[in-house]
Amino acid sequence: MQPERTETVAWFALVNALWISLTVQDTALMTIAVPSAILILAPAHHIAALSLLVGCANLGAMLVPPVAGWISDRARQVGGIRRTFVLTGVAIDICALVGLSQARTLIAFDVLFVAAVASANIAIAAYQAMLPEVVPRASWGAASGLRGAATLIGTVFGLGLAGSIPNVHAVFIVVAGLLALGAISLFFIKEGDAFRPEHATVTRRHDFIVVFVARSFIFFGLALLMTFVLYFFRDVLHVGNPSAGTATVGILSLIGAVALSVLVGIFSDRLPRKYVVAACGIPMTVAALGFAFAPNQSAIFAFAICFGVGLGGMLSAGWALAIDSLPKLSDVARDLGIWGIATNLPNVIAPIVGGWILSSLGGTRLGYQTIFALAGLSFALGSLSVLRIGMATAIVIDRNSPAPQQHR
Repeated sequence: MQPERTETVAWFALVNALWISLTVQDTALMTIAVPSAILILAPAHHIAALSLLVGCANLGAMLVPPVAGWISDRARQVGGIRRTFVLTGVAIDICALVGLSQARTLIAFDVLFVAAVASANIAIAAYQAMLPEVVPRASWGAASGLRGAATLIGTVFGLGLAGSIPNVHAVFIVVAGLLALGAISLFFIKEGDAFRPEHATVTRRHDFIVVFVARSFIFFGLALLMTFVLYFFRDVLHVGNPSAGTATVGILSLIGAVALSVLVGIFSDRLPRKYVVAACGIPMTVAALGFAFAPNQSAIFAFAICFGVGLGGMLSAGWALAIDSLPKLSDVARDLGIWGIATNLPNVIAPIVGGWILSSLGGTRLGYQTIFALAGLSFALGSLSVLRIGMATAIVIDRNSPAPQQHR
């Protein structure tokens, strides 16, 4: 039985508080701090150095969560607690970040950064599995909505933090401090009982594969948009400051996403989640096609808000749908780690595909239209894919049952 808790926004926010710090780290480091540090440490070959480092870090981000999650699940079944794994990962991460602030050689910096990414993903693997154990099943959508909001807030704060601190070495120290602060929230969360081992049916395995594929389509399209939108402002719209245009699009998207994330999460607790997730893909598809076929600055900003509305819902209801579709809740950390590959792998593939399209079409308007249209197609396919999920994910709400009840 789940521990009794008052289901309030404050409680759901506490459960998801650490996501803000973890997202601040990912955004601040990957977007600004690490590229800036590489410029200092390897000015003559900074592009190659950054590409190699980010590639290794992304590989670690894909491989670590399933393994760390599996270990966490096994320990949980014999009486262990998730918080121990989360705190261990955060502690190693903090040490690596402090080391990064002092690194003066490229090799030392690379080793410490990979260690920071790996340890952060150890923490994430256990942390994301805590939510379904401490939140009643009837409120998974609402809690996931707060998770989406926390992630988006961390993204905005991470960009602002890294951009406002002139000393890049200080960024690592500040992020380490924020991680320590966020970890304090774990001591106010009493863990629930571990899910009992259960049989993984063919239907639930099928549903998990469908959710994985749908997530891959969504993030493939997202990576296409985010990677090339700055060059689109420069080469097609001929904006004088393309960085400012890109930042404006990002901020407008995030505003729309934060506004809808919590609301859609709550709404998804009251309807079959697959329909809610499918509906969230519609504004994302419309926005991507708008980028492609209505390329003027005023329209782009309107489409950015539209895109954010869909993205916020996708981040909240989509994550709750993944929990619904897990083959075995006793393997929640491992399987959510596997599901995370659907986020990271498209980030590797999409820039290659988009770069090839732009190169083939000479960086013309047609090239960008093709990329954005492909992104729209990816969003549409992701939305349509979730409709193939069986009625096993349309959960009958029972706040006390230890395993999902299903109806067909």
